[in-house]
Amino acid sequence: MKKTFKTLIALSLLIIGLSSGLYAQKKEKSGAGCQNEQQQPLSYFNVYRGNTHAHTIFTWTHGSHREKSIAKLDSPTPFHPNFKAPASTDWKDHQTISFNPEDYTNLQGLPANHYQRAMANGFDFYATTDHSQEPALQPVSTDNRFWQNTQKTADEYNAKPKFVAIPGFEYNRNTAENGGEGHINVLNSKEYVSADFGQRGPAAPWPEANWNIPQFYNWVKTAKPYDEKGCVVVGFNHPQPDQYNDWDNIDPEIVKHISTFELHTGYKKIRWEAYIRALNKGWKVAPIGVFDNHGFDVVSNPKSFPPTIVLAHELTREAITKALKERRTFVSWIKGVELRYAVNGYIMGSTLEKADTYNFEIRINTMASNPEDRVKKIQVLRNHPEGKDEVTIAAEITFDGNKDEIVWTPAIKNTDAKFLLLRVFHNSDLKEDGSYKEHGSTVSAPVWIGK
Repeated sequence: MKKTFKTLIALSLLIIGLSSGLYAQKKEKSGAGCQNEQQQPLSYFNVYRGNTHAHTIFTWTHGSHREKSIAKLDSPTPFHPNFKAPASTDWKDHQTISFNPEDYTNLQGLPANHYQRAMANGFDFYATTDHSQEPALQPVSTDNRFWQNTQKTADEYNAKPKFVAIPGFEYNRNTAENGGEGHINVLNSKEYVSADFGQRGPAAPWPEANWNIPQFYNWVKTAKPYDEKGCVVVGFNHPQPDQYNDWDNIDPEIVKHISTFELHTGYKKIRWEAYIRALNKGWKVAPIGVFDNHGFDVVSNPKSFPPTIVLAHELTREAITKALKERRTFVSWIKGVELRYAVNGYIMGSTLEKADTYNFEIRINTMASNPEDRVKKIQVLRNHPEGKDEVTIAAEITFDGNKDEIVWTPAIKNTDAKFLLLRVFHNSDLKEDGSYKEHGSTVSAPVWIGK
């Protein structure tokens, strides 16, 4: 009997060990590269805040360091009179830029200067995204010393505890010829490309400097992550309603690779019309906020706070880029708000199978120190059933506005919706006449319906 009992215990321990090993392998596999995390519980995800659109002195022709933007490369403009730079940095020659961050103490500087200020001011992550058509990044090459500084500096600061640094660039197509105009950010890519079309002087002679948007989309489909870690993240920058040739050149493959949409820049006006237009055109893009700063003063401003908000399991470059790639984002004008929601067990940003009922689990937290930021109303929005560039309300609920934690679990029967997203109104959005500020102050990534 004792022998049988010991045998059963041994077998049980063996099964548990094997199960644990299989679970660990499965967990490791699901967390590798860009494998999805869409069916993890809400508690799996933390809220991290940073900035995914920033320019350094490598954006040589304009920014806080310049008295006036350079319109033509052969007619440079002086540095801003308050800009402190070593005498060896010649305002006429980008090749004289120093790679010592101690040489730049105000207004504008190197990627290192931006990361230093982001760390000092509580940012969880930060990306530098200089214009790829700038003189410093020409000719286009992975051997370009300014591009190498962008990547190597990101690695240096990414090694700091509790901070993620991400290298990137901004593709700028400023002509409507041959595919439309628009700016697009690329984060964590091994290579970069340019869309220079002679904006600041004659068109560059090298073919890499003249990519139109369809060509760029084709490059995105095969772009590899830097150092083969994490994900390449691509997103539309400060879009207007009809940019990118009215959201043309779309196909199922490029939809997989472009994941973010700048719904606001520096907490300014919301780009709602453009966002709904992009969604209705079939783009699966999640809203983010950015600074698009051409200097580092906003990063150090105590009244500003990080505009890009993501849900990720941990604070690593791999996890943050995965969160952006998988569209786990929300936008808020409210400091410290945390929004998480899932539908039928899939986290925000996911694409769901069609179902008879969509069961939501919504959790929103606000800071106890700011009662005016508490949630007053939540709306679940869906695409307009007639295809208009508008949304309709699928469900909504009003609260008394006196709680710092809100849980709402609506069930929506709606089989023809293409996407569903949350719009949140806070106490501060309520006007004296009882109406609300248009679009509230927090907007979530959608879930899309129909794989």
